[in-house]
Amino acid sequence: MRRNTVYALAALAALAALTCVAFAGVLARPGIVGHTWDWGIPNFAEQFRDMARHHFSTWDAYFETGRYHYFKLELLYWLALWPVSVLGGEAVSKWLPLTLVFASGAALWPLARRLALPPFFAFLAAVFYAFSPYALSRVVAGHMPMLVGYVLLPVVMLAALSLLDRIAAGRPGVFRATVTTGFVLGLTSLHPGVGMSAAAMLFIAFACRFVSCPRRKALAAAFIGLGAVAVAMNIHFMAPFFGDYFGKGAIRHGWGLSVSADGDVTVDSELPRREAYHESTSQPADASFFLRLRPGMDTEYVYPIPRGLGIPWNLAALALTLGVFAYPFSRRKSPELTGLFVTALCGVLLVAGSRTLPGLVFYQLALKKTLPILFAAFSNTTRWLPLVVLPYALLLARAGAELAGAAPRPRLAAGACALAVGLFVSPFLAGGLTRPFDPERDPQPLTLHQTPINPEVASVYGFLRDRRDAFRVSYLPPIGITWPGDTDYTFEWTSAYSPKPFFMAFKTHPLAEPVFSGFYAERPSTKISRLLGLGSCRFLVYPRYEHAYTYDDFQPAFTAPAMVDGYKDYKPVFDANLARQEGLIAMPLFRDVALYKNEDFLPLVRPGDRVAAVEAVGGGYRGNAVVAALAQEIELPDYDPGTVYLRAGSDPVFLEFVAAMQGDGPAATRLLADRTGEKKLAVVRPKTRLDTPTVEFRRLGPTAIRVRVHGAKAGFPLVFQETFHTGWRALVVPRTVSELTGQGRDMAALTAAYHPFPGQGLDQAGQAELAGYVKKGLVSSLGDGANKEREAFVYGPGGKVTGETETRFAVDYVSPLTAGAIQNDNLPALGLTEAFFPSAFAPATPQAVSRPQDPAGWSAPAPGGPVALPEALHVEAYGFANAWWLPPGLVRLLPEAAPDKPGYFATRADGGLDYELLLFFAPQTSYLIGLMGSAAAYIFCLAVMACGLFAPRRREDVHA
Repeated sequence: MRRNTVYALAALAALAALTCVAFAGVLARPGIVGHTWDWGIPNFAEQFRDMARHHFSTWDAYFETGRYHYFKLELLYWLALWPVSVLGGEAVSKWLPLTLVFASGAALWPLARRLALPPFFAFLAAVFYAFSPYALSRVVAGHMPMLVGYVLLPVVMLAALSLLDRIAAGRPGVFRATVTTGFVLGLTSLHPGVGMSAAAMLFIAFACRFVSCPRRKALAAAFIGLGAVAVAMNIHFMAPFFGDYFGKGAIRHGWGLSVSADGDVTVDSELPRREAYHESTSQPADASFFLRLRPGMDTEYVYPIPRGLGIPWNLAALALTLGVFAYPFSRRKSPELTGLFVTALCGVLLVAGSRTLPGLVFYQLALKKTLPILFAAFSNTTRWLPLVVLPYALLLARAGAELAGAAPRPRLAAGACALAVGLFVSPFLAGGLTRPFDPERDPQPLTLHQTPINPEVASVYGFLRDRRDAFRVSYLPPIGITWPGDTDYTFEWTSAYSPKPFFMAFKTHPLAEPVFSGFYAERPSTKISRLLGLGSCRFLVYPRYEHAYTYDDFQPAFTAPAMVDGYKDYKPVFDANLARQEGLIAMPLFRDVALYKNEDFLPLVRPGDRVAAVEAVGGGYRGNAVVAALAQEIELPDYDPGTVYLRAGSDPVFLEFVAAMQGDGPAATRLLADRTGEKKLAVVRPKTRLDTPTVEFRRLGPTAIRVRVHGAKAGFPLVFQETFHTGWRALVVPRTVSELTGQGRDMAALTAAYHPFPGQGLDQAGQAELAGYVKKGLVSSLGDGANKEREAFVYGPGGKVTGETETRFAVDYVSPLTAGAIQNDNLPALGLTEAFFPSAFAPATPQAVSRPQDPAGWSAPAPGGPVALPEALHVEAYGFANAWWLPPGLVRLLPEAAPDKPGYFATRADGGLDYELLLFFAPQTSYLIGLMGSAAAYIFCLAVMACGLFAPRRREDVHA
């Protein structure tokens, strides 16, 4: 036992030394690893924590104007990084991949020893696995969650072999071993590619044992049981996925470029792109056998052979491959090794893709025809590489051990095996991570790029983070590419890691076409600020990159000063068009980073004062007609940001609904045409504005916004500038009169305790201004007056936390009245189950279907909890946003509030209504329930495994 411990420690020490050699170039260079492919390590600790928090919500509010996304697989990953995030993004980006590479080899060691490999050859297997092409490719790509799953694969197989042995021998502990195997399998789902590879390995291992083991029912039960455990651990995303996929074909996971007509990424919209991708990534069979695949971002593969070692490396690859596929001729066979050999053979065929007959049958029939979602996920065939690498590591080591045992000079044979493995992993050990990148020769940066975290980055981050107002930020230039050439800035956090939701980073948003063309076209718009305002974009950050480029060539005749990563450098055009913008005001707050403020900013929630209808002349318009109309409307002098633009369509019921929202007054019709004159749009807009109330609101997280309406006398559209989705519901919430109006509270004392926040400037209400809002009944709550504090980190070199700041206040942020709305962060917080399973208005007559805007067609539910407004009143505004038509008569169907009894509205002296709405994303309810189910599964598994650790000890104590 002691000797085995010494062997293990020596092997781990040698593996650690080799890992440090492989990462020496990364550790020696200053700067965070980034600007490369999919690398995504944040700069600052609060960004790590924000990423963990995002996983508790099924609505990604940080992404453009939001998206429904339940594939939240990385919660444990970000929670694990939370404690070390204070070390800074630079340290984490260097040491995390190093640790994972070492851990992958360390995890293979016990599996190799379990298969009776001698220590030396077990070490060779660990070296091959740790420094394999898959591991290097994942590090260069930045796929850290996939690398975590890769680390767990040997653990899955070790647990599975223990389970299979217990079943075959009829020993006790099968249930605990089943739970343990399922638990580790569930952990590999940090990325579906690795999770499916683990599942495939288990299936093959069980199938091979099923042939020879008489206890087949027990094997089948164990396999089903461990699968059920893994599914239960991930039920929070699997349940909505299956519902979406089998319900309407939506997969919520793709490149984001293949949105269908219904606004979802579906199998039908994604498959054509994925099929073309599959054709390009399928590898020749010999390349799959030798693990010498075509490098590129599309194949997600890079393994650069050191200069001068081309022939030796290929000879080593040939020798190792022959060693693996010599297994059928080995005299020492076992079900475990046979399963690994079958896994390797299947893996080679899967990586080859449709270039072999078995692969063609599997991909085009088994996946594409019967399970198209898996075809979409594995259209990049290199995602199956773990099925090749893990069996190769063990089988080549087994072949080497047998060769050394049969050779007349065992040490010489062992040395030859070590030389072959060393040559094969030389691309990793010889600096493959940081090899020089030649942009003239290599069109894609298939090597790590490190950039010191510029102090300006922390300054900009802190400025945006400390702002209390709810807004989005746009990072310039809007390129949609995460490697902006050679630059001194580390703004990867312009997307998921932004302290405020980002806007216009990708050309997939409906407003993106006019915004992008406005920045890059030959004849640009000068009113882009108005479009940005519709997305609640308040600031634009321009780090002054050396280049500005996009996927699209907006001016084919333009001669660019340079080509960057294969794209035209549009920086002169972009800078000139940016300078022409009329609504963007430069704010000289930073030395090297330009900051612009949008003077046409519109609040996240606001009332609309008119409803305009847009439709194509002659019909048959392909594309977003509302956005096309807005692109021209914003240029006109009579543009009104309060006008809510809707697509009219041809449904007579909806047309009558639109006419009712527009009112009986006169209307103006405008005919818009594109430059070719072929596409024409009609815009009908009332000349008279609606009598709209004032609203106050507070964002309560990604999935909820509390809104209080003050003084509603007639129907009006409530605009919520978040991506339209039928899952967004407007719930009328019961409150007392004092809660709805602020009457009966000591508002004067609370107003006196209010102090503006530093850094907000004029974007917050002053004390006198707030007092006026309170007097008019436009602000209904200023909190409880208790002292509160808000802490934030101070960041130093490398993003390391060097201190903390603390802001104390009694009354939270209140914005000035803008476009009929006031942001009031003193409104009540969201109760955990407040929006769960609300009641709803029910149709009372057929009129509810034919004229949904008429309250006479609806009946109110029994009072008590929140009541959902009819979905028929929920419409898409501006071609992307949510809007609800709110007729006061519908609210009046509910009980009125009293001073001592909650109700649904309070009546003002002038007859206007005050009431509260909760805008809530309904799928969040089932997602939270699913998270609770996943948490329960984790607790159950840990409890079962813990009992297994202590139960034998208790039995020994009893006998003692």
